[in-house]
Amino acid sequence: MLRALLEDPAVQRYGLEISKLADLETGTLYPIMARLERVGWVESSWEDPDLSISDGRPRRRYYLLTQDGAERARSALADMSRTRERRRSGLAAQPGMLGISP
Repeated sequence: MLRALLEDPAVQRYGLEISKLADLETGTLYPIMARLERVGWVESSWEDPDLSISDGRPRRRYYLLTQDGAERARSALADMSRTRERRRSGLAAQPGMLGISP
């Protein structure tokens, strides 16, 4: 989800769009977005109701990373990447852990 928002941090994205980009169910996405908004990583706004009425669809809520949120998201993704690399390196260095004889 953070990667989807960081694709172009200056672009507002609506929930279903983020859900599809991140391959997350909306029931998972919206609680996360609410938490990110509470801690100041994202801001949200509702679109003009006339647009949804004229398009015959539900009103969209748009999300945008704050500057601080974008920085923290990049940092969090970098940390996750480093952790994954360390785990891969550690497993590769210790083949016995996978049930493989050295």
